[in-house]
Amino acid sequence: MKNFRHSLVTVILLYSSAIAAEDYIEWVGANSGVNWTAGSVTAEGAGLAKQGTPTSLSKMMACRAALVDAQRNLLESLQGVRVEGITIVENLMVQSDIVKSSVQGTLQGAVMDSRRPQEDGTCEVSISAPLAGNFARDVYQTVAENAMQSSQSPNSVTNFLYASLDYLLDYIAEPAIANEVAGWRAPFDRLSQRINALEKLLSEPRPPKKETDMTPTGLVIDARGSNFIPSMSPKIRKIRAGVIYPNPQKRHSYAARGQLVSLFTRDVTTARQHPIVGERPVILKALRTWGDTRTEIVLNTEASKQLEQLISDGLMQDAGVIIVL
Repeated sequence: MKNFRHSLVTVILLYSSAIAAEDYIEWVGANSGVNWTAGSVTAEGAGLAKQGTPTSLSKMMACRAALVDAQRNLLESLQGVRVEGITIVENLMVQSDIVKSSVQGTLQGAVMDSRRPQEDGTCEVSISAPLAGNFARDVYQTVAENAMQSSQSPNSVTNFLYASLDYLLDYIAEPAIANEVAGWRAPFDRLSQRINALEKLLSEPRPPKKETDMTPTGLVIDARGSNFIPSMSPKIRKIRAGVIYPNPQKRHSYAARGQLVSLFTRDVTTARQHPIVGERPVILKALRTWGDTRTEIVLNTEASKQLEQLISDGLMQDAGVIIVL
């Protein structure tokens, strides 16, 4: 039995290192985790046939026991999926019977990725289940219902006051500061204009490169260097706390279709080549995270305007999003 446990740990470690090189895996337990790049939960299981089992049935019974163990570990993965902020699926299961039923349905629909009978009579099984689909739909709808209830609480008044303060800072404070510094900025502006004029004279104009279609097909957010962590409901904000993406209409669309808001990966090149962002993704650099939750990203003013323009033009309607960590 001791050798069996040692063998299982070795296999799990080798399996983990093999997939972690490409995907962003957040391990919930020793042999279960969330694959944020694939948008799925994964688990390993091991089993051994009971003593006295006929030799002809021992392999089958060992793998059946391994499957039961893997399903138990997959439940641990599902319960540990981060929904938003500090909220995980296990919290929603306490609040909602719909989410609880959805978790059970996801477990029953899990796919066996590998089945590995061993020479010592044990069996090892790998299973996985997607987060998208009915599970994501039920989770998003429950989150939306909770948000609607919380918006009617006294705390919503405080949030309104903060939003009003942001508005005043944007439209009153900034113009006042701009007027104050306009005097010393004028010489620098004239110098910049002269430099631009010289560069224009020295450089030969190049004919624009003809492209059949330059429409952006997706969005990549580079959040490397920040303390951002993945969740099912990441948000992208402006500097002064306004949520740019996803907007209420987009959140409703995600919930209706059971589509994940974003996938996550470790590498920008991998993100740019991912099918969900298409051939021409827009790449924006994250400034920092917002608040203490670490699941919301803040963009600088220029990047915020660029993303708002994409949304206004309708280019984010069907575009996929990947966040690089």
